[in-house]
Amino acid sequence: MRVVSIGDLVTDYYYKNEKFLGINGGMTSHNIIANLAKMGINTAVFGTCGNDMQGEIAIKSLEKLDVDTNNIVVLDDVRTRCFHVSYFDNEDKLSFTSKKRCPFCNNKKWYEDSLIDTDDIIKKINNDDILVFDNLNSRNQILIDKTRNKKIIDLGQYFELENMSDKEIIDKIKNKFEIINFNERVSKYLIKRLDLNTNIDLYNILKPNFMTITRGENGATFISDGKEYNFNLKSKGKVVDSTGAGDAFISSIIKDCIKNNFVYDQDMFEKWYENSNKLTAKVVSKMGARGHINSLFKVKKIDNECTCNNFIYNERKKIKRCNININNLETRIINAVNSSASSKIEDISFNENDNCLFIGTGGSYAGSYFSAKIINLLYGCNTYSMYPRDVLYRNNNNINKVVLFSYSGTTNDIITSVKDLDKKKIYIVTKGELQNIVLKTGILKKNILSYRTSSNKGKERGFLSFEGAVAPAVIFLKHYLEKTNYSINIENFIKKSINYWNEKIESVITKDIIINIKEHGTLNLFRGDYTDTACYDLESKIIESGIFNCIIHEKKNFSHGRFINYENLNNSISIYFKQKSTTKYEQELLKYLGDNNVIIESNYDGILAEFDLLIASQFIIYYIGKFLNIDVSKPNYSENAMKIYFYKGDL
Repeated sequence: MRVVSIGDLVTDYYYKNEKFLGINGGMTSHNIIANLAKMGINTAVFGTCGNDMQGEIAIKSLEKLDVDTNNIVVLDDVRTRCFHVSYFDNEDKLSFTSKKRCPFCNNKKWYEDSLIDTDDIIKKINNDDILVFDNLNSRNQILIDKTRNKKIIDLGQYFELENMSDKEIIDKIKNKFEIINFNERVSKYLIKRLDLNTNIDLYNILKPNFMTITRGENGATFISDGKEYNFNLKSKGKVVDSTGAGDAFISSIIKDCIKNNFVYDQDMFEKWYENSNKLTAKVVSKMGARGHINSLFKVKKIDNECTCNNFIYNERKKIKRCNININNLETRIINAVNSSASSKIEDISFNENDNCLFIGTGGSYAGSYFSAKIINLLYGCNTYSMYPRDVLYRNNNNINKVVLFSYSGTTNDIITSVKDLDKKKIYIVTKGELQNIVLKTGILKKNILSYRTSSNKGKERGFLSFEGAVAPAVIFLKHYLEKTNYSINIENFIKKSINYWNEKIESVITKDIIINIKEHGTLNLFRGDYTDTACYDLESKIIESGIFNCIIHEKKNFSHGRFINYENLNNSISIYFKQKSTTKYEQELLKYLGDNNVIIESNYDGILAEFDLLIASQFIIYYIGKFLNIDVSKPNYSENAMKIYFYKGDL
C-alpha cells in the first residue's frame, strides 16, 4: 500500500524582509506526502516538472525523505512552476505573501493547465494505492473519476470553483472521496454557494466517508456517519509561520486513518485531533510549509542573473556521525588504555570478601557488565551488574563498593540510584570533566576514574555510544591482563580486533540479510560463555536506533521452551555470538538452528573473546546502518520521548 500524491510539482522560493533565504519543494498534495514519508509511510509522487534546476530541487526535496519519485515525468519544453513566498516582520509576527511572480525581476515561471499524463498514471497506479489530490482541475478529475482507489482531497482554495455551476461542483466531488479536508474559508463558501445551512448539510450532499474542516486557532471539525465533532485548540504555542499547517493536519489524520484501517471510531477522534495538533504545532514554529522536515536548499545566483532565472546549487555532503565515531574508535580506545583510569583501579582495592555493584544504563551498561565479570574473575568477590532503578529496590546494607559507568559522569539516573549510599564507597568510570563531576555529583575527586586525556578530550556526538561502551571495558581488560601476567600487547590486540571485525562483518552482515531481518521485524541474539557483553550492547544499540526488535536468548535457557517462539514467528535470521571453543551443548544448538544464523565467532576464548566480540558488536551496528543508509548515531526521537530521556527527578 502506498499513499500517492497527484499533480504538477512546485518549487517555493522563500524571502524575508526582501532578502532571499532559499528554496524548497512545495504544493499541498506533495507537502502531505512529505509529512507522511517523514512518519514512515510508504509514499510516491505521480507528477510533472520542467527539466531545470527548479525541477531538480522539487524532486530532491522529496527524495531526501525517501519518497518514491520514479514516476515524476521531467519535460524538456516547460519550466517548473514556482511560488515566491515573502515574509515581513510585523510587530513580532511574520506576515507573508505568496505570488507566482518573482519580487525582484517580476518573472513568472508558471504554466496554467496541468501537464500530467493521466493515461500513463492510470497504468501505473496499484489497486491498493491511496490517492491524494489538492485541486479539481480537468486532469485530476479524470483520475478521480476513472480510478476505484481510496481518494483523499485537501481543498484550501475555492477560486477554481467560482467558474463552475452548482451541479458541476457537486458532481465532481459527490461520492468520490474517502476523506475530504476543507479549510473553513472553503467550507463556508460552499455552504453559502450551495444554499446550505450547516457543515452536516455539506457532508450529506458531498458524501465522503469522513470530512474534516480546519478552523485555525479555533480548532477543527470532524464529521463522520452524519455526526459532527468539534475540537478546540488546546495549546497554540509559538507561531512563526502558519503556511503548511493544514497540509500537516490532514497528513496526521491520514496516518491515523491508515493505522485504524479507515474505520472511523468516534472514540478515536479526540486522539487523532491531538496527534494532528502536535504536528501542526511543529510546523507553525518553523518558516515554510516543510521547514520542520526539510531545510531550505541554499543557492547562489549566476553573475547578474536573478536567482529565479539562473542559480548554482551545491548540495552539502551529509556527514554521518556514526562514520566519524567508528573511524575514531581505535584511537579513542587506545587513548583510554593509556589514561590514568586503569592504574586507579588498584586504588579501589577489590578483595574476595567484597559485595560490589556495577551500575550502567544505555550504552554504558555493556561496560558495567564486562567490568563486573572481570572483577569477579580476578578476586572471586560478589559482583552485580545492574540498571540504576533496580538499585533502589534492593537491600544494599552489605554493599561495600559501587562502580558507576557514565560517559558524561553526571547522568541523573546513575547518580540518583546511589544517593543514599556512602560517597566514600562510590567510584565512577567516565570521560567527563573532573571538576564538573565533583561539583554536580559530590563524588570524591580521588574516586573518579577518568579516561579523558589531553589528547583525548573530544566526545562522541550522537545518542548511540561506541567509545562509551568499549572504553570503560578496555580499562578493566588492561587491569585483568596486568594482574594475570597475560603475555599479550593490549594495543596490538585492539588494532588486530578492529581490523579483523571491520572486514569480517562487512562480508557476513550482507544487505540481503539486513533486508530479511527488517522484513521479519525481529532479530534473535544468542548469548552465553563469554559473549554476554556483546549481546547486551548490540541489543541496546538496535533497540535505541529503532531499526527492528531484538530478542536475547541465553543459549541453554533457549532449550526450555523459547524455541516455540522462534519456530512460530518464523524468525529467519539470528546472530549467534560465540567464543573460539564450542561446547557439546552448543554443537547441538547450532545443529537445531541450522543455516538461519549469522555466526560471529571470536578468534579467542574466555575474557579476550568477551572483549573481542564487544568490538564486533560496534561494527555490526555500523554496517547495518550503512546498508540501510541511516545514521544510527542520530535516531529521530520524538519530543515526548525526549521528555523522559532528559528526566531529572526521582526514579
